[in-house]
Amino acid sequence: MIPNIQFESEDEFLEQMQEHARAIHIRIIDAIDVSLLTGETDPLIAYLNGDYEMRLPIVDWLRNLEQTLMYFEMIEEYDKCQEVVELTKKVETFLGKDLVN
Repeated sequence: MIPNIQFESEDEFLEQMQEHARAIHIRIIDAIDVSLLTGETDPLIAYLNGDYEMRLPIVDWLRNLEQTLMYFEMIEEYDKCQEVVELTKKVETFLGKDLVN
């Protein structure tokens, strides 16, 4: 499910991002995973106030996966951590940046 973030100010936006953090991080995982299959390079992550879209350009995938991994480590959801690690390897391979020896 794609989160719909409603806010009226920058402070409210930051508050809503924290409140919906888990849903956003799960959406990042799902969106990148599907994009690897479909070839999409800027998947939709969330709707903002119903009028705008938050997208994730391919150049930001690895950085966002690192942040997603840190989030799931922080809340101790280790099954999701493993999922992120596996997806990161797929993305590195997809991008031609396989750093595994």
